[in-house]
Amino acid sequence: MEFWLDLNEEQQDLREWVHGFASSVIRPAAAEWDEREETPWPVLQEAAKIGLYGFEFLVNTWADTAGLSLPVANEELFWGDGGIGMAISGTSLAVAAIYGSGTPDQLVEWVPQCFGDAADPKVAAFCSTEPEAGSDVASMRTRAVYHEATDEWVLSGQKAYATNGGIANVHVVTASVDPSLGRVGRPRSSCRPARGAWPARGS
Repeated sequence: MEFWLDLNEEQQDLREWVHGFASSVIRPAAAEWDEREETPWPVLQEAAKIGLYGFEFLVNTWADTAGLSLPVANEELFWGDGGIGMAISGTSLAVAAIYGSGTPDQLVEWVPQCFGDAADPKVAAFCSTEPEAGSDVASMRTRAVYHEATDEWVLSGQKAYATNGGIANVHVVTASVDPSLGRVGRPRSSCRPARGAWPARGS
């Protein structure tokens, strides 16, 4: 099996496009939003307007069989600014969890709510790390219990360092349904609401 890191024309177009956004939009705004210590919603909105933030962009980069498009895009975003880069890419963590554990119906229902739209962008949170367990999901203490009478899943536990936690439109929480099953019984992802192709070079 061959492996190479040379970028094809499409990947080069992607790199130049994202670099242009990082240079003209992210870098000039970075100091202000770092000082404010707030989510850069106007920058997210600009990214959404040009198709750089949204499910379609994520699908296009994930579809690259070489596995290079998403790292190339992220490298340019984070060249612009680490904090803003994370604000733009953080939602993909929650979307990946929904994609990995959700049904087709759940994907259709929840993924659009993770991103919102260009007029009103949203973010999603991935809640896995715990104060006592860190990122070791086998030691996770958060539980998900199904109550048949109300037809609801009830979560109990504590999470820490949740990307986009508290400001997200959707929180994806990993939890154990049956601790006695060991690794087989964990983790499960639960989605909870809180209350196309990139342009060609030169376009």
